[in-house]
Amino acid sequence: MPAVVNQETCNGCGECVQACPLDAIKIENEKAHVDPDTCGDCGACVDVCPTQSITLS
Repeated sequence: MPAVVNQETCNGCGECVQACPLDAIKIENEKAHVDPDTCGDCGACVDVCPTQSITLS
């Protein structure tokens, strides 16, 4: 299952973008957005998110 970003708590810091080995995450409108077709479900973004806004569904 791809990563899911809680848009209410995401602060758009970009840590997840840097951590994603597949470039599946982009910052749009100051929030992280995951491309579910590209996401490899590795959890790297979950580990680095300072606001704990990302989960694997």
